[in-house]
Amino acid sequence: MQALLALVEKHLGSEWLGISDWLRDQNSVDAIEARIRAGDWTGAVQAVEDAALKFAAETHSQYVRSAETASKWLDEQPATADSLVRFDVTQPAVIRRAQQNQLETVQGFLDEQHQIARQITQRALAQGTADSLNPREIAQQFRDSIGLAPVQEQWLANYRDALESGDLTKALGYELSSGHSDRTIRAARDGEYQLTQGQIDTAVERFRQNAITYRAETIARTETLRNVHEGVTDAYEQAVSCGDVAADDLVKEWIHAGGERDPRLSHVALDGTQVGFRDTFDVGGVRMKFPGDSSAPVSEVANCRCTFATTVKAA
Repeated sequence: MQALLALVEKHLGSEWLGISDWLRDQNSVDAIEARIRAGDWTGAVQAVEDAALKFAAETHSQYVRSAETASKWLDEQPATADSLVRFDVTQPAVIRRAQQNQLETVQGFLDEQHQIARQITQRALAQGTADSLNPREIAQQFRDSIGLAPVQEQWLANYRDALESGDLTKALGYELSSGHSDRTIRAARDGEYQLTQGQIDTAVERFRQNAITYRAETIARTETLRNVHEGVTDAYEQAVSCGDVAADDLVKEWIHAGGERDPRLSHVALDGTQVGFRDTFDVGGVRMKFPGDSSAPVSEVANCRCTFATTVKAA
């Protein structure tokens, strides 16, 4: 399971970066500026839905990959020696899952883009009147936001503001700042020279790149956990429905990954806990089918590295 999680996480992280770059390619600063001048702030960034569909397709493919891996493992167990265990992607439940995943991904992308548009618009209006706004600068902010969560877009704006206002100590306090730029900023803070606009722009771009990498890692980790575990679970459900194995013969065990700087104590406490295949784990009062369960609060799934193992009871 750990090997599968690592492979899927690497793939989805790479895909997120690729799709973010693709979306930036679809939206030049000139094109975004033209839309802003036309009053289309909400639609300043185009092709967001297309990007969402691309990522939804990738996450579903990893769900299927995980299900097929689980089916292959189950097919090789002594308890299923008389069966041919295969995962059927044409089953209505699998098709519904793909459709739901697509809807949720598209809506998530659109909601985030609308929130970012509101943030940029509100900041722009707070800084001057409608006549004094610089559409070019605003267009650049929109383009820089592509691939970032709303909170990260705000971090980026705050970082640039700290640099341009001369609050260099504040700028040096951001975790996503670049070490290369930090040396330059520290020297400027200590009075060795003044930061040029070019140095500020370079520092902001390095911050943006670090932020998009961080976002890719977070998205990949969360989506991997969800899709791999859902794929594995659905593969076993199909096998049970087909009569290849009895649900009562399957046991699942929570495995805490370890290694986190600030682990969730409720997850640590569950390490080694076993429940029936169709039972849920009690995660600090939250019922979860497996780590990354999409029905659980974000606080229990974001950046979680736990996994679970399903075994067949000995005859």
